[in-house]
Amino acid sequence: MGARRTATFHPEMPTNTLNGPGATAAPLSPATARPPESPRGRTAFEPGAFEQLFNSLVEGAVKRGATDIHVRAGDVVQARIDGVLVALDTPTLSPNDTRALAVRVLEANGSADRIEDVKEHEGSWSLRGVGRFRVNILRQRSSYMIIMRVISDVLPTFEQLGLPRAIIHTTRVDAGLILVCGGAESGRSTTIAAIVNYLNTAAASRRHCVLIEQPIEYLHKSQKWSMTQREVGSDTDSFESGVSAAILQDADAIVVGGLEQPAVIEAAFRAVEAGRLVIGRMAAPDASSAIRNLLQRMETEDQQSARLRVAESLHAVVAQKLIPRQSGGRRVLATQLLYMTPYVRETILDAGTADNLGDALVKGRDQYGTQTFDQSLADLVIAGDVAFDMAVKLAANPLDLELQLRKNR
Repeated sequence: MGARRTATFHPEMPTNTLNGPGATAAPLSPATARPPESPRGRTAFEPGAFEQLFNSLVEGAVKRGATDIHVRAGDVVQARIDGVLVALDTPTLSPNDTRALAVRVLEANGSADRIEDVKEHEGSWSLRGVGRFRVNILRQRSSYMIIMRVISDVLPTFEQLGLPRAIIHTTRVDAGLILVCGGAESGRSTTIAAIVNYLNTAAASRRHCVLIEQPIEYLHKSQKWSMTQREVGSDTDSFESGVSAAILQDADAIVVGGLEQPAVIEAAFRAVEAGRLVIGRMAAPDASSAIRNLLQRMETEDQQSARLRVAESLHAVVAQKLIPRQSGGRRVLATQLLYMTPYVRETILDAGTADNLGDALVKGRDQYGTQTFDQSLADLVIAGDVAFDMAVKLAANPLDLELQLRKNR
């Protein structure tokens, strides 16, 4: 696959903020959502009409707060709003409609592949006045499907995301490993963008941050830090080579968009041991699972040495989940926060208790700001953001959480 680039389209449309705290739900009007109906009505776009109206469809979905847009042959366009797929008011798409859009995205990414050879393709593009999108093209039942993830053109802050105030401590070290983990659609990239944005805007001295992503999502302009963004596939061959090269590129901080493969994890540890701050995204539901993933994938046969290396290099783990808001609307963030406190370090080094970090996080809350998911859920219920029944349903220890919340009622 050839090098990819981000293309910018230039329709005449008003600027709006994506995923911002003030976003409002705006229904798609018939004029922008679909072509005019014929007197007899119809269930499909006229040839070529879908491609012409796609920009308007995307803008309307984003105004409604969509995080993802699904384009599939044989169905209407759908958007994920507040965590749920919502059918938009469009005619049914044909295979030719989705093929034309797939060709458009491939051309925008500078791909030399013939459309018939593409089974999966990941790239990005932007729409002027609307924002940037991470785009995934796939084949299904011999037709093309396009999944678009909305990337805000406004960099997030800790306050906007509802992250705990103690998150600021992640930025107060020169060297160490910070893991941001969670499941799919949990907002990991957005939290990393908020951490990087804080470094870039609140630093006391100018430093250098290298971000290695696939694809590039949020765009960071150099402010108090010098920002270098590299895309795997077009700017560097792999996450591993990008991390290794960043050490030689005088990086003070390195952001790794995919910290999964053993070779990438090894490169990240070498960077930390060379005095760098490394912020990595990992697919793991909680801190215990993230640490277990590190230990299992580290390139060493001596697990005790691996535990010591993790205990010496790991600075923090931010694990998160998006929870339905009691009042409806945008989901709210529940966060587990781990720092390398003496108790956490002891827990990691002790093979018999390494998977039981909950007690260490509970005991470190007042002094260090650590917290469990259950503590975060309790805070959200007390603040009125999450329903009591929902919090109990999602809790790791439902009975304990229920008792705690009933005491606060």
